[in-house]
Amino acid sequence: MRRASVALVLVLCIFTPMVENSAANLENGIFEIDSTTRHVIHRGETIEASITIRNIADQVNEVSFQHALPDNISISNLPDEYVLSQGQVRQFKFYFTCDDYAPYQTVNAVITITSSLDSQLSIDNQFDLVISKQSNLQYGVNGDSQFVVDPGIKTNLAVNMTNYGLFVDNVTFSLATNSNWEWGWTMNNTQNLTSYEYFTPNQLKYIYLWIQVPQVINSQPLFESGPRFSLVATSNLDECTTTWNFDLLMSEFRNVSILETETNLSLSPDSSGRTPVTITNVGNVENIMSIDLQVINSQGNPIIGVPISDRIDYDGWIIAVFGGYEDEFIQPTNSRTFEIGFQSPNSNSGEIHVRVIITPSGATNRAKYVDLQATVVWQREVNADLISDDCSQLLPSESCDAGFRIYNEGNYQDNYLVEIIEQPNFVSLSLGTTSLEIGKNSFVDINSLTITANQDASAFANGNVIIAISLTNSNQNPVLINFDVVIAPEISWSLQNLVQENDAIGRVNIAMTLRNNGNAMDGIIVQLQCSHFTEMSFIPPSGAIYESGIEYPRSFEINDINLASNFTVRAWAEIPVDQISNGTMYLNISIRSIFTPDEPIEFTTSVQYYGTNWQDDEVKTNEKTLGDYVELTTDILKSWFWIIISILASGLIINKAVRDRSDRLENQTMIDTINSANTAEKQDDWLAKFGSKRVETTLIESPEIAAERFERSFKNRAGQLKPVTAPIDEKLRDAAALVLDTHDKSIVRNEADELLNAIDLGGINQPVSDNEKLPTAQYNPKMTKRSDPRNILTDGEQIATEFTKSVPLPDEDDLDF
Repeated sequence: MRRASVALVLVLCIFTPMVENSAANLENGIFEIDSTTRHVIHRGETIEASITIRNIADQVNEVSFQHALPDNISISNLPDEYVLSQGQVRQFKFYFTCDDYAPYQTVNAVITITSSLDSQLSIDNQFDLVISKQSNLQYGVNGDSQFVVDPGIKTNLAVNMTNYGLFVDNVTFSLATNSNWEWGWTMNNTQNLTSYEYFTPNQLKYIYLWIQVPQVINSQPLFESGPRFSLVATSNLDECTTTWNFDLLMSEFRNVSILETETNLSLSPDSSGRTPVTITNVGNVENIMSIDLQVINSQGNPIIGVPISDRIDYDGWIIAVFGGYEDEFIQPTNSRTFEIGFQSPNSNSGEIHVRVIITPSGATNRAKYVDLQATVVWQREVNADLISDDCSQLLPSESCDAGFRIYNEGNYQDNYLVEIIEQPNFVSLSLGTTSLEIGKNSFVDINSLTITANQDASAFANGNVIIAISLTNSNQNPVLINFDVVIAPEISWSLQNLVQENDAIGRVNIAMTLRNNGNAMDGIIVQLQCSHFTEMSFIPPSGAIYESGIEYPRSFEINDINLASNFTVRAWAEIPVDQISNGTMYLNISIRSIFTPDEPIEFTTSVQYYGTNWQDDEVKTNEKTLGDYVELTTDILKSWFWIIISILASGLIINKAVRDRSDRLENQTMIDTINSANTAEKQDDWLAKFGSKRVETTLIESPEIAAERFERSFKNRAGQLKPVTAPIDEKLRDAAALVLDTHDKSIVRNEADELLNAIDLGGINQPVSDNEKLPTAQYNPKMTKRSDPRNILTDGEQIATEFTKSVPLPDEDDLDF
């Protein structure tokens, strides 16, 4: 370590309390709340706290604050209420104050926030207040410190700290930095990256640590720069932190590096080339570089007698530095590229080795070098390509001329051989040139190749004519030139025979025989057309291709018809029988070769037909088949389906009516039996009952019937027993009554509001002036005359009358459901 200094000063402790923000963000449909939750406070101290509220309602929101405080804690600067506009965010800062005699403990203060938009909404914010003993730790350093360090050196540091507080304190030390430099503690009480020291009041102790300074790599760190370290001491009493910052500044370091460079350069005779070399200033200060050249042998040893220089002329070679700019500074991390130029001698062979030396100014011991090599290479290259090739459609006995060009792409003149290495057996070749000499960067055209097709060459016969061009006295593979030779097809079809006949079922049949007179296996596409709308079809031969699912194909395709072979096309068409007059029907058959589809071969034939007046009548039979009877039965069932359904439904209804009538008759019989002992009733005049004043009542003896019969009759008239309904829950009934009362009150309130609004708009309605008040009249009950000759309405003994059936009841409907 070149220098180490520790300055001892007194630094006041930062009494700002530790505050922990709430991680929870309280949110509802009215507002969002965010607040600090934990605070450290000392006796007699006032600290700041805050609550942030965001109004997320779509209208103005008035919030209210209420607080519940523990003993020894007071609050100030917190409003009782505040009006927030729509979308407004407001931070409320207030203060907690602790009295001088509060016990050391953790207490809770609660602030409740309510909203005018929802009286039921109430949010509590709890603040944990830690009443702590007060610490007072100070480093013996005045402000921040800086230390100059050398690269690759381990630096030890020490700083003292004094506890000026009144209480024993267990202090935690940690080191914070944004660099990746290695560091550690030179102390006893350490755990991972943390160190601990126990301080009594007014006690002074030293904190020891070490930092490993790295090497300067790629100019980092730069001169007089380096990372900052922060030594943080945290009190165990009140979590108060004391920080000492110090910077480690790097000393001057000069260096250079050479990037990876292509070290081998190949040159043609009497030519030049350059090899780029890139250097980088990897020191931490700007610097200049010197560049020198030195000739060496293949083992890397310098050649004696050849001085070191930036330009060398040796053994026909010339080597020089281009773009070095040695007097210009290179900034740290910057690069510069220069070139080493080579001029080769006028010879087909040779090589030279050169060492390039780069020395940074002020650091000769860190010079770098790279070895380069330049070699003269004799390149023997040949290339060729086609000039003309018209042999892709060659007919028998025809000839074509093919031409190609030979290039000398080497760096010297050279001799070449031309030979035919492959040809098909259906052509003959003629080549006039077999060897030639071509100068450097020159070419020669060969137009003496003639290709002739044989007389018996088959169509589509193809092959390649391969010409090889090679260098003399060389093992290089020759360059091959390919000529594609294809014999073109000669299409020729002839009609050998045409047969036409009419059969007994009214069809005209055609058989046409064709012969392939060409030189290729051919295929044909055959199409059938007719002058009249009638059924017609081909009879496709085996192997023909036609559209699937078609009963009567009118076209087909067949391939692979051999040379000099015959092929027969068969077709038929129905002779028209529905024409009024006699006429002629024409059938057209077109045949196209698959090689020349645009050149059809057409054949036309005709047939005479008779009109309907000249045709014999046809005898039509009316015999019915099994399918006809099945179809007739199905139609009958479909037509009678709904009638059968109606009959079934009517039967069910009538059955139900009969059973109900039986039950009613049985009940009526029981009633007649009960009433059989009563006195027979007679049909009197309906006015007769008003003539008698008193009727003596007679006791009616009820007949006796069996209990089972009475119970059955009673059940028939009363129906089945219904289960007793469970009583309604009292709470449910009260809730329903409350809802109905609230609804009625709402209706009344709404009607009153409408009436008040009408009065407010139009005023109170006044009675019409023409209305006259009707006079009140005294009620006279004797104004009504009553006729009661029989004193029915008079007070007296009630007279019992005999029941008389004056109007006979209608008979019951037997079909009554």
